Amino acid sequence: MKIASVLGVGAAGCPLSALMLPESALAADMVPLRLYSPHLQKGYNVELFVGSQWNENALLVCHYLMKDWRKNILVPCDRKLYAALYVIQRKFGIPDPINIFSGYRSAETNAMLRQQSIARNGGRATAESPAVNSQHIQAKAVDFMLPGVPPLTVSKYVQTLGLGGTGNYPTFTHMDTRGEPARWGRGL
Repeated sequence: MKIASVLGVGAAGCPLSALMLPESALAADMVPLRLYSPHLQKGYNVELFVGSQWNENALLVCHYLMKDWRKNILVPCDRKLYAALYVIQRKFGIPDPINIFSGYRSAETNAMLRQQSIARNGGRATAESPAVNSQHIQAKAVDFMLPGVPPLTVSKYVQTLGLGGTGNYPTFTHMDTRGEPARWGRGL
């Protein structure tokens, strides 16, 4: 089944086209989104759509893999993150699952991570310290890694999607859906 037809629209009107997916890719067959959480030690292949609708069961699985695993809190994350991860998976053609390191974070978890980062950096916040108003707290961010693809390569592609924030870290990429562009990390 083709992506645009599954969504019930022509390629130009497909919601994924807003993520800069070329028409040739929109006409491509659907494949499952492959995600793995090393913290939960669980991975799933999910079909994001049933007919022209989001697959609610797949969304539950995605939310589960993006939960605050430290506090065991699950909240619905922005669906644009999942659509973007799907586009990224297709762009790079990776056979292995995308590793999800952090999705939703409770305010408590975010504060703890920020304090740890500041302590590691001699009492000062750096560009790599979690922000006080992190998009993770709003369930609008994901830190992830594509096996075999350098994070800088992934980060540069994420920027082209125009979703919002992009962070390049040595071992992962940050992507968020804040809307306005933001970027940080070496090479961006």
